Amino acid sequence: MKHLILLMAFLYSSCATQNRQPQQDGSLTALIRSGQNVYFENQAFDEAVDFTAFLPENLISPGVYQSAVPSSITFKGCTFKKPVTAYRQEQGGKVVFARFAGNVSFIECQFQDEVNFRGSSILGPADFTGSFFAKGASFEEASFHQNAYFKGCNFQGGLRFQNSFFIQKANFMEAQFNGTANFQQTVFNAELQWSLAKFYGYAELSLIDCRSNAFFNYAEFRGRADFSNSTFSRNLDCIGTYHERTAFDNCRFMGEVKFFKSTVENALSFQDCFFLFGAPQLDFLPEDKVVVRARK
Repeated sequence: MKHLILLMAFLYSSCATQNRQPQQDGSLTALIRSGQNVYFENQAFDEAVDFTAFLPENLISPGVYQSAVPSSITFKGCTFKKPVTAYRQEQGGKVVFARFAGNVSFIECQFQDEVNFRGSSILGPADFTGSFFAKGASFEEASFHQNAYFKGCNFQGGLRFQNSFFIQKANFMEAQFNGTANFQQTVFNAELQWSLAKFYGYAELSLIDCRSNAFFNYAEFRGRADFSNSTFSRNLDCIGTYHERTAFDNCRFMGEVKFFKSTVENALSFQDCFFLFGAPQLDFLPEDKVVVRARK
């Protein structure tokens, strides 16, 4: 009887140890594969991080696959020395996107290599506040289902957001863009905050769809900026902005448009635009630098 009790105790201990093994292994791979929440702070990652490689992908259409990540993803003050990606394209045309069921947070992180979240679906909040991107970053065709924060980010390389979709608020306040920033055909379904942002390269913002209020107060466009063929369904506030050469040609403005205290270095253009509540007051700017031609 004594031996039977010892055997049962040993078996119970073995099973308990096996059940705890995924929790004892605190690696990123183990946490995601076991469905646990991911939280790393002040750590350096020497290897590439590929969110499409942790779990099996599912076919969603011919040649297109999706890898679902169930965990909450949070990194704070971390450094990534190799690429971070949630998108993979293989030889033969196979494409794999990542779908995040929870939040995706990289707060005050350093990305020393490429970052690619192309086509990602982020169902929880997305927070990249205060992060530094040393090279190119792509969020092209990504969908953000809750609030997305890129406040105070520094993008040293090219940035791609074209055809992305923000269902809730998008915040790029105090962000700095040193290379080309491409937001062409992006949809902002809720409030867009871009106040105090600085664009030193080309700002491609044509065909954007702003469905709520958009704020660019005290933003600086030090390179060429193109908002042509965009729609602003609510108010557009550009108070105290700086423009090297900015075009809002062929835009539709369905709310109030404010450019008080703004500065124009070379040109500010509103050709063939529709203003539901009238063109913005620009009489304080030099006439030879401003073109306003409202569509009848």
